[in-house]
Amino acid sequence: MKINSFPSWDKLQQSSWRVRYWADQPFTFLSYAGSWRHNFQRAAHECKVQRLLTPSWENPLFPHPIESAATEWGWNLKPEGQTATECYQWMQSHYLKKIALFQNGSPSAFYSLTGHSWYSSHAAQWGTNMIGLETGENIIAMQAQIAFLRGAARQNDKPFYVQPSQWFGGTIPIFQEGEDEYTPHQLDEAKVLAGIAKGGIAIPNGGHSSSLLSRMWYVGWLSGAAIVCPENCQVNFFNSRPEDNWSQPAEQRISLSPIGQRAQDFMRITELHSEIGVPFTPFAIMLDQFCGFNGFPLTQPRPWNVLPPELEDREISLFLDTIFPRSMYLDFMPGIDVEQEDRRLVPSPYGDCFDVLLSDVSFEVLLSYPVLICLGPQRFSAQVVDKLNQYLEAGGIVYLTYAHANQLKSELPWLQQKGTLICYGLVEEEIPTQIEVERWYTPPHWGADQETLQRRKKGSKLLDYEQKFVAEVKTMVSLLSERYLPISFSGQIQLLINRIESGWLIGLVNNDGVIKERMTAVKLDPSKAKTVSIGLKEQQIKSVQEWCTGSQLTWNDQQIWLEVPAGEVRILEVKTNEQ
Repeated sequence: MKINSFPSWDKLQQSSWRVRYWADQPFTFLSYAGSWRHNFQRAAHECKVQRLLTPSWENPLFPHPIESAATEWGWNLKPEGQTATECYQWMQSHYLKKIALFQNGSPSAFYSLTGHSWYSSHAAQWGTNMIGLETGENIIAMQAQIAFLRGAARQNDKPFYVQPSQWFGGTIPIFQEGEDEYTPHQLDEAKVLAGIAKGGIAIPNGGHSSSLLSRMWYVGWLSGAAIVCPENCQVNFFNSRPEDNWSQPAEQRISLSPIGQRAQDFMRITELHSEIGVPFTPFAIMLDQFCGFNGFPLTQPRPWNVLPPELEDREISLFLDTIFPRSMYLDFMPGIDVEQEDRRLVPSPYGDCFDVLLSDVSFEVLLSYPVLICLGPQRFSAQVVDKLNQYLEAGGIVYLTYAHANQLKSELPWLQQKGTLICYGLVEEEIPTQIEVERWYTPPHWGADQETLQRRKKGSKLLDYEQKFVAEVKTMVSLLSERYLPISFSGQIQLLINRIESGWLIGLVNNDGVIKERMTAVKLDPSKAKTVSIGLKEQQIKSVQEWCTGSQLTWNDQQIWLEVPAGEVRILEVKTNEQ
């Protein structure tokens, strides 16, 4: 069987790439809470009438994500192990105990939810009905985390869900009638900080912007999520106090907050366009099954949160920060720079076209990707080497770091004869004999003194050898995107590409121009609108419809031009004449 770098929609639908929905239901937009008490029942009615959520509560068998026994199960855990294998085994045992407790106490489905931790790939292997990802909150790098999540879903044949949180730095937003999110409020900062210290506080100008929340919903949906479940929506979709709202007669409408208005628009789009096709991600990043990459704490995590990182661990963070620039906090320190919400979603110069797989991936799944990029510390067991051999023979392209090639000295000539194998990264002479590991670490969010923060910030700047690695990665992924993406594009924007039966679905997300801190009003900079050019490389355009505005777009010489306003989303359905 040979790899096809430009597969048809029907072929992808039959592959591991297909979108998996929960129990064969269509895409679902729902509250993550399922215990519909009186106030929730009233909220559910309002959401149904105003078309804000999918009415999943009408199905008594539908398991809501809040009922899972494994929410944020990996956050800040410190496995008892001295090696990667020992940490892996400890974490697996910890997780399996959660499953056992759950099975003894509930007939509902078992969901795994990660956010601050990056262990969705392992949860999918160890047992779950669905893998989930919390986004927003104080959680960075949604696109990189989606790459892990979607890769795990495809590798393990599991659906996944995305849970956007309005929580930001200990605050969530509340709205009164007639208010918008752009009007500053006079807040008692001491009172707010005291509320944060007690576990969180709902305040005007709190939480995330409605723009970011909406963008996360769209990104989750277009990335192939079976479910997107916004947190706190029973409260934040509406104006005024919830206790007042839920006492209103059922026939009386409750006015929508800026977040609720966004939800109504999102529901309208997802109901009008129920088919998003298959997310097109030709680039597979393969990590070793035992490497224990964990993106929290920020900047450079310790593997499994306890082991000292090596240079190859550092290269994982550097690679992810290159394909999703400035999303991994490599040049940011909390407490020095003002923390804004802009690191959650970022422009993607090479497209959101990457999946992360673990090294025990089956050959059948691996075969669906035309390009395989080996990253981080690798063990290259005999089974993995055999898969690489088969993959190369099938026409796949394999990228190894020079360190990987050095590990595979005896097998390398044999593998090179089988197909296209390319080395990238740092050669031995470019690596310092002593690497200052401490400069990679990020201090705690809270409690570090300014002197420590300043010192570590200086250390967060990339040194020459790190800059060399990043430059190598940029060159590599630029060539790959030029070769394997079906479109050419220009403009500093987040790009998602889905294969549909009639052509291509192109998601454009402008993550610039919306400024929000945890206790400030939203500032909108309309000058950050992005002019984007899209061109198909091989096929002829037949028609272009933009879903969010409902507009039919024109094109000239196979090029589509459009403007995406600051903080907004545009979705192009590009039909081609290939049929």
